[in-house]
Amino acid sequence: MTWFAWRQFRVQAFLVLGFLIAFAVFFAITGPHYASLFNDLTTCKAKGDCNSITNSLVNGQDTYFPFAQAFSLVLPGLLGMFWGAPLVSRELESGTYRLAWTQGVTRRRWVLTKLAVVGGASMLAAGLMSFMLTWWASPIDTLNANRFSSLIFDTSYIAPIGYAAFAFALGMTAGVLWRRTVPAMATTLGVYIAVRVPFFHFVRPHLMTPVTRVRSLKNVGNIGFERTQNGVSFVAGDTNLRNALSFSSSIVGKHGGEVTQRWLGDHCRALLLLGNPSPGKGVKVTTGIRPKAFTDCIDKIAVTFHQVLRYQPANRFWTFQWIEMSIFIVLALLLSAFSYWWVRRRIA
Repeated sequence: MTWFAWRQFRVQAFLVLGFLIAFAVFFAITGPHYASLFNDLTTCKAKGDCNSITNSLVNGQDTYFPFAQAFSLVLPGLLGMFWGAPLVSRELESGTYRLAWTQGVTRRRWVLTKLAVVGGASMLAAGLMSFMLTWWASPIDTLNANRFSSLIFDTSYIAPIGYAAFAFALGMTAGVLWRRTVPAMATTLGVYIAVRVPFFHFVRPHLMTPVTRVRSLKNVGNIGFERTQNGVSFVAGDTNLRNALSFSSSIVGKHGGEVTQRWLGDHCRALLLLGNPSPGKGVKVTTGIRPKAFTDCIDKIAVTFHQVLRYQPANRFWTFQWIEMSIFIVLALLLSAFSYWWVRRRIA
């Protein structure tokens, strides 16, 4: 039965294997070069000028990085569509499952073998792609320091293994319910996207209680003002939290309140006078604000207001990877159990 299950999906398996081999060869050829550039970048920081090395590293990987990320991102869903959904629905649609059941193969063995062989291959394929991409992109990931970003978190390390298990089990479940291949494939894609997208936006940030941090505005980069149709508004930009998942940032006064235009009008009247500002590095301004007025207003704001951040710190990254992978594997096990029960009890 194991050999028969392999023969049924060997064409799809060889196709995915071809893509994996192509990426492996590309990563093996270009990876050492990017690692060498990153080592040179680390060394040159002591000497000063690193712009040329940084540009070579970023521009070189940015040329190919989106393609590798895109493949790793969609691979679990594709495995669910083209491996999971047709696995049972194709046989139910054609009626060939009855032949297997009359040749001494029990329903239990028929279902479990398919789950083990093809489901295991799905997790293996997604894991191999993820680990290769993690190794190859590690220099640029270290440089950018944004491992919690969706495109990195969802395509690298161990989380894609859970996504692949879930997508495969979802495809098989859709197959046993629809008993037709095309509707099962469409359902798999739709439900997979409907689960993954909200999970990133609404569930992941709250898998653990977020850390709340209060910072003085003197330690916040990229602060300044922007002109609007109604006047001038205060802007606080970068959170400067490397590799953290920051999902809430607000400017709050000691007794509550925000930096409103009315507050600026009462405390920073000189801000609206014309001039040519020359602020310091990392400061965002709007043409027409005098430098002294800018500085004085920033000082007043820093005395009265502070920044409140809510985020998941960088040291929780691997905890989040394990939690998310485990969640999707548990969902996959539940779907697989349902498929097993449905085949045994509801299919004649």
